[in-house]
Amino acid sequence: MTSPKPLTVTGLTARIKQHLEQDFAHIQVAAEVSRLSKPASGHYYFTMKDSHASLSAVIWRSTALRMNTRLEEGKSYVFHGHLSVYEPRGTYQMMVTSVHALGAGALAAAFEERKRVFAARGWFAAERKQSIPALPQHIAVLTSASAAAWEDVKKVLHTRPSYLHITLVPCLVQGAQAPASLVAAIQRIQQTPVPDVLLLVRGGGSMEDLWCFNDAAVVEAVAECVIPVISGVGHEIDTTLVDYAADLRAATPSNAAELCCPSRDTLRHRLPSMARVAQGLRQRMQHLRQRWQGEVRHLHEQQQRGMEQRLYRHAQSIERIHTQTRSIIRQQQQTHHALSLRLQRSSPHQRLRQQRQQYQQCRQQLLRGMPDVAQHKARKQQLDVAMKHSVRRQVQQQRQAYIGVQQALLALNPKSILQRGYSLAYDADGRMVTQAHAMQAGDGMAVHFADGVVQTTVDGVKICESS
Repeated sequence: MTSPKPLTVTGLTARIKQHLEQDFAHIQVAAEVSRLSKPASGHYYFTMKDSHASLSAVIWRSTALRMNTRLEEGKSYVFHGHLSVYEPRGTYQMMVTSVHALGAGALAAAFEERKRVFAARGWFAAERKQSIPALPQHIAVLTSASAAAWEDVKKVLHTRPSYLHITLVPCLVQGAQAPASLVAAIQRIQQTPVPDVLLLVRGGGSMEDLWCFNDAAVVEAVAECVIPVISGVGHEIDTTLVDYAADLRAATPSNAAELCCPSRDTLRHRLPSMARVAQGLRQRMQHLRQRWQGEVRHLHEQQQRGMEQRLYRHAQSIERIHTQTRSIIRQQQQTHHALSLRLQRSSPHQRLRQQRQQYQQCRQQLLRGMPDVAQHKARKQQLDVAMKHSVRRQVQQQRQAYIGVQQALLALNPKSILQRGYSLAYDADGRMVTQAHAMQAGDGMAVHFADGVVQTTVDGVKICESS
């Protein structure tokens, strides 16, 4: 019998490598980190061990850059990856593709459950999102005052316009007290002079370090915040539930600062050249000047027309008043002349002259009719006495009549009537108003008093029934 052909070490190692890498292509191992080495190449070399065994492991630089968990000597983690054989030495090791702290699997499940619940509550809905102001004036930053994230944000915002007002709202960003501190800070910043945008930032860390940003109260406070919120928590590979509730998610704290406001260089490139601005301003000023001059001319013409119309109406009113006054004076003069003639006819002097004439006639008749001079003389004396009494009585009566006529004449004088509190009313055509039914509501009326004329408008007419 021929013995089988022996395997070479290379052949055996290749077969072992094939079976090992196929059978252990996807594994996860819980182990403690020992003999951790981080050379300048960026790769991680360490030993995975428990109480009975150990296994070499490596994390390549490209994988290490994506990890959000930092390895520490003596701590336990859950490693995901596959086994590989290093053929030159015939040893095998684990190629780690992701690392989670021990217990991170439960956290990941809790994360997904909270994500589902919060989404059902509408905290992640797109219609709740607010737009970020293009050029904010006031930026608030919620983070720890001692955090590197605060320094990163300040460094970026220093390249932004100098008019920016930056407010630090200090709060805890890790630990059991962090959720309450974050909620209080969000509520506090909404009660002060409200900023234009809010940056919620923190540096990278493990899922446990960032777990406060998955708290229900914190996520709700961010979703209900009246200020637009930019979330810049952790590194680019880190994800928290605050990222879904925020109005905008940034990869890092520095990226959040970059997104909230454009840099000075960006704004400078957006601005038009000074020559174009000056030309536009000159054209705008010329247009406004021409428009202003046109409006001034139009206003001046309107004022001139209005002034001419008011002067014309004023002149018409004065002429109408003069005409009415002359008419009234002419009527009063005629009345006064008629009364004067009547007064002259009733004058005591005229009556006395007539009485004297009558007396002379009577005397002559008496002389002719009395043969006896003595009797005639006695009769004459009697008649003289009677005549004197009669003349005196007539004079007294005529004087009283004269006084009465004079008083009546004075009473009929329009000026005297006006001075006693009466007034004369004329309609818009200058006709004297003597009856209420001659006027209607809205008619113009001129009321003459002793000291002037009042122009008025009839509000209403009330006709009194005659008794």
